[in-house]
Amino acid sequence: ILAPLPIGFAVFLVHLATIPITGTGINPARSLGAAIIFNKDKGWDDHWIFWVGPFIGAALAALYHVVVIRAIPFKSK
Repeated sequence: ILAPLPIGFAVFLVHLATIPITGTGINPARSLGAAIIFNKDKGWDDHWIFWVGPFIGAALAALYHVVVIRAIPFKSK
C-alpha cells in the first residue's frame, strides 16, 4: 500500500538531481527514441547502461538465488 510513495520520491529525487546535468532519461524507451532521432555521437555515450544493466542485475539475482536462497534448508510441514 505504501510502495508508491518511496518509488515516487526516488524518481523525484533522480529528476531533481540530474535534470540540470543531463536532461534525465530514466525511461529506456524514451532514451532510445531520443538517441535514434538525435543520432549524434553524444546521444549514445551512456545508453549502454539501459541494456547492460538489466542483464547484470538478472545474473546477480540468479546467482543470489542459487547460492543464498537454495542454501537455506527447506522445511516442509
